[in-house]
Amino acid sequence: MKILDLFDVYFLLMMVIQGSVVLIIDTKNFKKSGDDSTSKKARILGSLAIIIAIILFMLRFLF
Repeated sequence: MKILDLFDVYFLLMMVIQGSVVLIIDTKNFKKSGDDSTSKKARILGSLAIIIAIILFMLRFLF
């Protein structure tokens, strides 16, 4: 599986950093501006980005 070879440590690190920025900074800024629904969506997307990156990284070693 050549596609799974793309998900290495650098990809995982980049996605964890990106998801953390969305979870911490963007969620706080949306909540501060009074947009609670967008804050909730940003929290979900940040969490999903981290979870999917971890799953893809682990799948790389299984297949």
